[in-house]
Amino acid sequence: MKIRFAPLAAGLSVFAFLGGIAFFGPGELEIESLPPDDAQSQVSEPEPFGEAAALRDRPAGSLVPCDVPLTWRVARVDEPFDLRRADARIAFERAARVWEDAVGSGLFTNDPDGTLPVRFIYDDRQRHDEERLGLEAQEDSLDERRQQYNGIQAQIQDSLMDLQRRVASLNDSIRYWNGRADAPEAVLSELGATGRELDVERARLTTRMSEIEDVGTRLVSDAEQLRQAMETSGRDAEALEETFPGTRLQSGTYGEAVHTQNGRVASVTREIRIYRFDGLDELVHVAAHELGHALGLGHNTVPGGLMREEFARGALSEDPPRVHPDEVEALRSLCPAL
Repeated sequence: MKIRFAPLAAGLSVFAFLGGIAFFGPGELEIESLPPDDAQSQVSEPEPFGEAAALRDRPAGSLVPCDVPLTWRVARVDEPFDLRRADARIAFERAARVWEDAVGSGLFTNDPDGTLPVRFIYDDRQRHDEERLGLEAQEDSLDERRQQYNGIQAQIQDSLMDLQRRVASLNDSIRYWNGRADAPEAVLSELGATGRELDVERARLTTRMSEIEDVGTRLVSDAEQLRQAMETSGRDAEALEETFPGTRLQSGTYGEAVHTQNGRVASVTREIRIYRFDGLDELVHVAAHELGHALGLGHNTVPGGLMREEFARGALSEDPPRVHPDEVEALRSLCPAL
């Protein structure tokens, strides 16, 4: 099962401030996106599959389908996943119920000695994947800061326009009374107080403009750092592609080896590997997909189907996994006894 990534892209608007009471002039900084890689991250070469080297990835489904109930167990959880074994078991129990509720019969059993081990394996796939997710988070943070920055900039712009209007009104009054040369003392006092008030407001806005300019400078610096990080990540992806051509990021795989004797199946060795997931809801979806392979189903192109080969990043957490009616029919055709 693979998860498809949308290419990273970011744009950050920055503004240069003109001195004194003036309008803001817009500028723009573009953050380069990661080079496209067929919408999936490149990964390192996988280690040999399973407890026996004879195990092979079976995206087309088990060669010995309908061998139910399948007994599974969580055999390995690498520490970098920060996942408790109990939570891993709960996720797989939920995934098993997805199929059992759809079919209406028991298909899986959690057993400490189960013949279908589940291994959570952390390697360069996760490292590069998490790096991309980290860059996406930085991009989102920069966008949020940009919006806050633009909001403050708009407020200052409104304040500057109001100050200009008030200065113009004060100057009109001064010209009027200068023309008469007989301004009452109270009027002169009021005009002087208004002028001092406007000077204070002008100084406040000047300070605020300096502060927001510093914010803009930090945004530019952070955007440049993000651009450089994206370039580095892009080079890493290219290097991985050159080293391991054709290898794509997989969320999970189902592997199997069929042992025969005298032309008949003597035993079957199975294994599920989980390589990546973003939260427990997505893990349930990935687990249900791989359990479908263990039952004997391969990849399909059914819209909304659980056994599709690829899913867009983030789509797995939007809705609970469901077995499509076409997939239920396919499983019943494969396993009439169910």
